[in-house]
This record gives sequence, C-alpha cells and structure tokens, in this order.
Amino acid sequence: MAAVAKEGPKMRAEIKHILRTPLYWLVLIAGIGARTVFAYLDFKHRLSSYWTLSDEYWSRLGSITVAFLILLVLIHRFSVDYENNTYSVIASTVYGRKKLYFERLAAGCLMAIFGVVILTIANIGITLTIGRSSITPTDWLYGFASHTIVVIVGAVGYFLVSAFVCDAIGDHPASMCICGLPLGVSYFINIGIIEEFDLFWFIRYGFFTEFLRGRWVSSLPAFWGIWYPVMIVGVFILSIYRRKERKLL
Repeated sequence: MAAVAKEGPKMRAEIKHILRTPLYWLVLIAGIGARTVFAYLDFKHRLSSYWTLSDEYWSRLGSITVAFLILLVLIHRFSVDYENNTYSVIASTVYGRKKLYFERLAAGCLMAIFGVVILTIANIGITLTIGRSSITPTDWLYGFASHTIVVIVGAVGYFLVSAFVCDAIGDHPASMCICGLPLGVSYFINIGIIEEFDLFWFIRYGFFTEFLRGRWVSSLPAFWGIWYPVMIVGVFILSIYRRKERKLL
C-alpha cells in the first residue's frame, strides 16, 4: 500500500495486469474458436462466397468480439478502485489523482489495439488454412487489412468513450449496459429504412458501430466527423468533472 501511495503502478504494470486477466484471453479464444467453426461451415457449404465472407469478418463476429473485450475487460480498470475499496488511498496521492488515470487510458488503448491485431492474425491464419485448397483472391488480404485499420480506429474510440463513462459513474455493470446497449441495437437496424437525423439513424451510426465493423460512415460523413470528436471530448469532460468532485485530479 505504501508503494502505491509513493509511486503508483506504471503503465507497464497496467498492461501486465490486463495480460494476466484470464477473461481477456477467454474472450479472444472464444471469438477465435467461433470464427474457426464458421469458417469451416462456410468452406463446406458456401464455398463460392468463402473469401467474401472471410473479408466481412469484422462485420459481425469480429466486431462483437472486440466490443466484448472492451466492455468486459478493459473498462473494468476504471471501476476497480471502488470495488476493491482502494478509492481513499488513490485519492490521497498525487500520482493516483492524475497520472494513474491517464496511464490506464493509454494501457487500455494499447490493449484494445493488441486485441484487434490478435484477431486479425487469427482470422488470416484460419481463413488461409481452411481455404488452402481453393484459389485465394489476389486482393483479399489487402481488402481485409484496409478494414482492420478502420476497426483499430473504432476500437480506440469506443474504448475511450466507454472508459470515460465507467470512470464517471464508477459502476462497471451499469457502464456495460449504457455503452453496450446502443451498440447492440445498432446491429439490428436496417439502414435501408432509416432516414437521416431520426433516432435509429443516430443509434446506427453514432456509437462506433460502423468503425468496429471495418467501415467508414458513408451517411453524411462530414456530420459524423464533428459528432465523434465532440462526443469523445464531452464524455471526457464529464469524467474529469466527476474526478474533481471526488478530488481525484
């Protein structure tokens, strides 16, 4: 306890803590296992669209896995002090009031990216292994890599917003519901029947769904180019305000 009060954990310690969290690897393994099953079924029963379906990995299974990784594991670091009753210790140190907060944010961003990289490598390996007897399209790898870059942007953005929410309210389950509900609902919204600026349009495009699915937002991109920075900054300000109320900054 004295060591925490004096120096506090380094960002490396935050990363090690996440890497040693069984749930982090369980989510990744579950996602990779599910991808293996679906890839095998696609190869056996939908061979003509096998490579297309593989390229669309982020559209459903991949993005859902990343979302679970962020909500179940990564943002939990922002409520753990309340759950472990170390809030008063953190609040009494200069390190705890500021540096730990930003180091957890940085570590979470890095581990979100790391998770995306692991899933990317896994999908490429699974796809090439199962489909080795068929002809690999020349542009398949390039197309999948371009989608992955967008996913990384979405993973970092979604993590930051979810982390700010979790830090502001100090409740992990509630944060999972607040941040996970709009994302989950967005998967069921048919973009062909929604109109610009209605409620479902905001839900469909306004919570990083498109990015996590490897797509840039095509509907009024200029508007969303303003929306996302404003949303991130707004939730960040809320987090800072709540921390100042608790004397954590």
